[in-house]
Amino acid sequence: MKVDIDKYILSEIYNLKFKVYYPLFKFVSKKEFLSITKKMELDKNVFFPIPIYLSLPNIKKSTKIIKIYYKKKYICNLIVEKIYKFSKPTKLKLGEKLFSTKDLNHPGFKKFLEDGNNFIDCKINNFKFHKNLINFYKPSNIKQYLKKNKITSLVGFHTRNVPHRSHEWIHRYGISCCKNLLIQPLIGQYRKGEYKEDIIIKSNKYLVNNIYKNNNVFFSIFNSFPRYAGPREACFHAIVRKNYGCTHFLIGRDHAGVSNYYNKYSSQKLSKSLESKLGIKIITFKEPVMCTNCNNIFSNKCNKCNSTKNIKISGSIIRTKIINNEKISSKLMRKSLSKLLNKDSIIN
Repeated sequence: MKVDIDKYILSEIYNLKFKVYYPLFKFVSKKEFLSITKKMELDKNVFFPIPIYLSLPNIKKSTKIIKIYYKKKYICNLIVEKIYKFSKPTKLKLGEKLFSTKDLNHPGFKKFLEDGNNFIDCKINNFKFHKNLINFYKPSNIKQYLKKNKITSLVGFHTRNVPHRSHEWIHRYGISCCKNLLIQPLIGQYRKGEYKEDIIIKSNKYLVNNIYKNNNVFFSIFNSFPRYAGPREACFHAIVRKNYGCTHFLIGRDHAGVSNYYNKYSSQKLSKSLESKLGIKIITFKEPVMCTNCNNIFSNKCNKCNSTKNIKISGSIIRTKIINNEKISSKLMRKSLSKLLNKDSIIN
């Protein structure tokens, strides 16, 4: 059977194939799906927080091999072990557990329900790598570079945004803890009002290559898509960064969150409590803000004037300014970066 897939399934295949999701190598079985969702375990004592599933319409139960294509290019064969379904009440309960909400308008929950109910337990076989088909960085290449340059300590920074002043504070904090920094934005967003992936790549790459210009700051891409699963997804992102060679991982106030679905710092609390299972050191911090007295960025208390009065700097604030054609102050974002932005930078 031949199937044409979308870019989200394509990225999942690449991530499974190149061990971005290690210890997971395949799309999950029904047993694995239930175990990961209920206990955050792939198998006994094997921690994994997010089920990587494949759901395709019109798949017959007798199907054994699925030939996968993307934009008319052959990608791989999927060797089918089993096709399974969940009842509607069961799928709702699984979604509630995964996203910690009963709100069907939660974007991750909504996508999960829209993905259908023909789940396929399958392995990737006869994979063909297309270099220019997808923006993708292999973990093995980054690990080889780290080994060659004897880099033994690396902190990963995750973002879905264009870099602003608060991000720069986090970068500096990460380097102060770990010496070397990997800025690795997640691309593959799909919600209206968020940044397009090309501007996320362009702006973060510009920051690394043209502003930082440091031998200890590196750029990479995590090509997947946001699940908006909050604390559970923060743990997932930590595992991904470990697989890219990071020894440490920065987790902020509302990592992998959306709107007000998760409690403040809940991603930090869960990740920190599971640090031994994750196998990577979790670095946490209070949300950086800008001092209204001297414009300094700080986390706890301004280290220049000791003031505690502040304003927040966030991607959503800057996106709103772009949409409303308002000027972005250099206090919020470097001019060289804000010049890269316009209304076309936003998904509409």
